[in-house]
Amino acid sequence: MGLISIGLSHKTAPVELRERLTIPPQQLGSALDQLFLIGELSEAVILSTCNRLEIYARPEKNRTNALDSVKKFFQGMYGSPRLEQALAQYEGLAAVEHLFRVASGLDSMVVGESEILGQVKSAYLFSQSHGTTGKITNVLFQRALFVGKQIRTKTAISEGASSVGSIAAQMAERIFGQLNQHRVLLLGAGEVAEVTARHLLSQKAGEVMILNRTREKAEILAKQFNGQAGSMDNLFDELLKADIVICSTASEKPLISPALVTSIMKARRDKSLYFVDIAVPRNVAAEVNEIDNVYLYNIDHLTSLVEENLGKRKVEMVQAESMVRELAVDFYSWIQATLEGKTKALKHVI
Repeated sequence: MGLISIGLSHKTAPVELRERLTIPPQQLGSALDQLFLIGELSEAVILSTCNRLEIYARPEKNRTNALDSVKKFFQGMYGSPRLEQALAQYEGLAAVEHLFRVASGLDSMVVGESEILGQVKSAYLFSQSHGTTGKITNVLFQRALFVGKQIRTKTAISEGASSVGSIAAQMAERIFGQLNQHRVLLLGAGEVAEVTARHLLSQKAGEVMILNRTREKAEILAKQFNGQAGSMDNLFDELLKADIVICSTASEKPLISPALVTSIMKARRDKSLYFVDIAVPRNVAAEVNEIDNVYLYNIDHLTSLVEENLGKRKVEMVQAESMVRELAVDFYSWIQATLEGKTKALKHVI
């Protein structure tokens, strides 16, 4: 047994649980240190995104002890009875196939999304630079990145709306019909905000305002999309003017509280306000949805639109799943041969 994987995702845990189990980029190094402090692993990579927290590892000696140590790591982050049911566990070939599916976008909320491949790459490179990868995980992740690119090249699973940001923009259009008479406020200026802004522009959104903790980043993004920019100091004033607010900041705590929105709604004379919160942890407190004329959608509420887009790509998914399975079997035979000290060539051809 050369590989294990344990984690949770949008498929096994609701956003209320996922947001308690995120690891911000600045804490990833200490998380890896903590994982190895628990012991029983010789190699490990942590993949932390808004929709998943997964650990891919090579057991040091005993497989059962390694699995227990990773579970202890998760329990140390959030010791809830709900956690045990949410954790998905893979071993050997199944772990390889799962990572290949993740890198290919087949396990994503929006099947075929492009962001996940970059996130897998970043997770691997960080772990490598931190010194926690080795012979098995190095080749595993390099192979997963190759498979992810090939699946997108050889199939059409990425055609159409293929990101959480694009689905959020689609949700805004679904709410208002035409966006050209409406003002959209984006909170955050990261990769998801950029994708969202691009799709809002394609749908001819009337006005786009971008607020970010670092104003300079908001200005750079706004310049690309002919929008306006500001810092979070302008939040109250911009909420007064917005029709729809799309949130994707990396804040670990809600930025939008019920008290803030109550004040805003009085000043707006109860004009309807819509929030689409695609951040994990959430940027908008769940209680905000209880305020009259305020409508709050979180990332799990986008499921219906995701299903619509999924229907258009099901044929492509069948082909992609078959290719991933074949490549996983081939790669796992390389792992087995390597662990047994045998020589086996790893081909880069589909």
